[in-house]
Amino acid sequence: MIESALRLGLTLGLAHASDADHVCTIASLLRSERGVRDALKTSLVWGLGHSATFFGVGLLLVAAGLHLPGWMAPLAETLVAASLVWLGVNQWRHAACPAVREPRHDGRTFALGLVHGLAGSAGVGLLALSTMEGRARALAFLVLYGAGVVLGMAAVTLALALPLGAAARRSTTWRTGVLRVAATLSVCAGLWLGGRLVVSP
Repeated sequence: MIESALRLGLTLGLAHASDADHVCTIASLLRSERGVRDALKTSLVWGLGHSATFFGVGLLLVAAGLHLPGWMAPLAETLVAASLVWLGVNQWRHAACPAVREPRHDGRTFALGLVHGLAGSAGVGLLALSTMEGRARALAFLVLYGAGVVLGMAAVTLALALPLGAAARRSTTWRTGVLRVAATLSVCAGLWLGGRLVVSP
């Protein structure tokens, strides 16, 4: 039934938003000197980029009856691993810089969301999509999956921005420490993901 597709799409989307690579990416993109509103805008742009990739590929699969090539998921995860390392290194380099209100880089954030759109548990979503009977149910699944990712990333961002922002405002030392912890987690997540790709058969 269409109701089951709606529930499954929203549930998988929300779950996918909590993937470790997503959390590390958002943590690295957030600037601790910004408020919660800007943090939510960052997660919204990232989530829209992520959902655009997933929706576009899913729509192509539904419309043309195609299957996802086997090489696409590993390629996406390789790009994600590289982006996590790059974000972490860049964050570490600038962690001790004075806090200034820089303009948001929405284009970069959207592009990173696009890259993440087919990595991690998104493959599970596409697998679930392939079991949907009827285009209406498949389209409903795609829309709700994307909405679930955006809502989930908003929740993750709030969970990160509030405590990290409070800690960073205590002192420059706290701010530097918060940013370097986020940077380290991002690099570690990228190296772990890259290493898993190397050792997997």
